[in-house]
Amino acid sequence: MIKSIRKKVPFIIFIGLFFFGGVFAQTGVKRFFHQGNEAYASGDYQKALEWYHQIEAMGLESSELYYNIGNCYFKLNELGKAILYYEKALKLDPHDPDIKHNREFASTRVVDRIELPPRFVLFKWWDSLVSLFTINQLAKISAFSYLAFVVFLVVYLFLRHSWWRKLLFIMLVVSIVCIVLSSFLLYVNVKRAEQEEAVVLSSVVTVYSAPDENSTNMFVLHEGVKVELDEHRSGWVKITLPDGKSGWLKEDVLGVI
Repeated sequence: MIKSIRKKVPFIIFIGLFFFGGVFAQTGVKRFFHQGNEAYASGDYQKALEWYHQIEAMGLESSELYYNIGNCYFKLNELGKAILYYEKALKLDPHDPDIKHNREFASTRVVDRIELPPRFVLFKWWDSLVSLFTINQLAKISAFSYLAFVVFLVVYLFLRHSWWRKLLFIMLVVSIVCIVLSSFLLYVNVKRAEQEEAVVLSSVVTVYSAPDENSTNMFVLHEGVKVELDEHRSGWVKITLPDGKSGWLKEDVLGVI
């Protein structure tokens, strides 16, 4: 079952609106978000979308906004767009339980079932570690660890008491480990974020062996499937599925996350 919309105006939107002035904040986005929620509550999901998309058109984004848009599309039986916006929301807030629940529930409606071989337990642990923190959190941890290292080093060089120097040496080692680990995880997350992903929006699409409709038909995909984008060429894009299958699709049948 799809969990309900978020009714509070996202804090990140208020931060963005700080630069546009308090009056606009009260009469603009806040009103649009409220009107969207009201329309959703009354069952007018198309009208709710119009209000939410007005906020999106301003260049503002938040996990709450994308989450609500995804819910509207799901209610309108536009599965591809629903999953697209749930994915956009998860990109901003990957640990939100409501977004994850709705994304997984919507995925049960996808026709294609891509079977993957079971992963080795160490790889699962590694994936969990990599996704434990967001890029912003890792950047803050790295900066804090570096600052702590500098402070500990300065104090260590000036102290003469052997017991305190031993303790500070341990803290120096810990801070170095934190710097190395957080920096490496930050690098991995940034590289993952650079990988373009998209969701199939058309009900049925044919994947070709080359960027040409006269080329060989490789396989068929249905609405809601998530793919990686590898190469763009004159309105076509080479996609890869989680199981390794790849081919070419027209760009206009995809929604980029």
